[in-house]
Amino acid sequence: MFLKNPKLLLKSSSFRIITWYTLFFVLSSLAINIYAYTVASSFIYDQSRKEIEEDIVELAEIYQEDGLEGVEDDVDDDEPFLIRLRNQNSNLFLHIPEDWSDFNMEQVEKAGYLKDKQWKYLKGSGSENEFEITSLTTSDGSTLQFCQRISERENLLKTIRKVYIIAIIPIVLLAYLGGIFVADRALNPIRQLINTLNSIVGSGKIDVRVPVHQTDKLHEELISLFNTMLEKIEALVNGMRNVLDNVAHDLRTPMTRFRGTAETALQSGDNPDTLREALSDCVEESERILIMLNTLMDVSEAETGAMKLDPEEMNVGPLIEDVVGLYGYVAEEKGVSVYTGLPEELYLTADRNWIRQVLANLVDNAIKYTPAGGRVDVEACRREQEVVITVKDTGVGVSPEELDKIWERLYRGDKSRSQRGLGLGLSLVRAIVGAHRGYVKVSSQPGAGSVFSVYLPV
Repeated sequence: MFLKNPKLLLKSSSFRIITWYTLFFVLSSLAINIYAYTVASSFIYDQSRKEIEEDIVELAEIYQEDGLEGVEDDVDDDEPFLIRLRNQNSNLFLHIPEDWSDFNMEQVEKAGYLKDKQWKYLKGSGSENEFEITSLTTSDGSTLQFCQRISERENLLKTIRKVYIIAIIPIVLLAYLGGIFVADRALNPIRQLINTLNSIVGSGKIDVRVPVHQTDKLHEELISLFNTMLEKIEALVNGMRNVLDNVAHDLRTPMTRFRGTAETALQSGDNPDTLREALSDCVEESERILIMLNTLMDVSEAETGAMKLDPEEMNVGPLIEDVVGLYGYVAEEKGVSVYTGLPEELYLTADRNWIRQVLANLVDNAIKYTPAGGRVDVEACRREQEVVITVKDTGVGVSPEELDKIWERLYRGDKSRSQRGLGLGLSLVRAIVGAHRGYVKVSSQPGAGSVFSVYLPV
């Protein structure tokens, strides 16, 4: 693929990581080698000159103590330096190495007067004829000069440079291999994500997860978040399937009644009363279906964060009194007593209409599942930064097996089958409260009633 389209290679993350790592590694190595060469070169220069400076001082001391004879005895014929002792008139002593046959003494004369231990470069006819000279004034005013050929020192430095140049090849190779290793380690989690996505796209199953390896904290967090996202998606998809199954199941009955009513009306002839009654039943069933679909849409919007909220600061007490007042006639007709325990001022910032819907669903359920002679208590208070609204009843209660299922859409327990309803009230309650960044708790005992507590941030 990359050979057919080189632009893809240039744009690939692996290529960029390998390239940047190689450049960084090579440049870092070059910087280190240049620094090491500079230090080594400086050390070699200083060391070679330091040795000559020690020799010239030692020879000057010998000349001061033993005179010219001492100098002649101390200087061997194989000394690799030019050594000259002169006064203002002439040379007192001169030693030129045998392999310096091409050396021109005029270079030394041109060097002129030098301060003690001052060095001067002498340019020859070629790289082999490059020298440097230093001098020292003795106690009698004579001048002692040392001159050395710098070719050996330069040859050593040239050898070091060759070693460094040759070392660039394994450095580049090592940098490239290191770049491949780093790129593989860095991009391996992304490849695992891609493989997992390809598996999901190919098979349609979202129960596949990316394996988590204890490699890098960032990669581990990325994979964990990705797996969490897959779990959320899987839960939503399963929830949608369950909702569709429940909707299909719950729509079957009203649609069957709808069709049965229409067929009965068609078979009854032209009796206006029968046709009017049939149309009335059809409208009632269609209204029931419409309410179910609208409620399902509200629950879905609240759970996905798409619900439109119009928050305002309100006093919770009067709102609860209004809702309880709406259901007062229903409770009185059923023989259920409803009591409220509310503070005079308890303010909350929320959407008034949706909170009213939450309270209405909870109070309606409490009255619906409480037998005659029972009691429903609605209370509200503030705990730290939360407003807590509690609806307590003495009704039939919920079994422990069904306690977690009552929040599911269209779920209706065994004891609620006899009551008219869609099974969406509590689902809508939890969804609306969740959209307000709150939560709902429930505690219940069969035959002893239930307590629903809504917690909303102030």
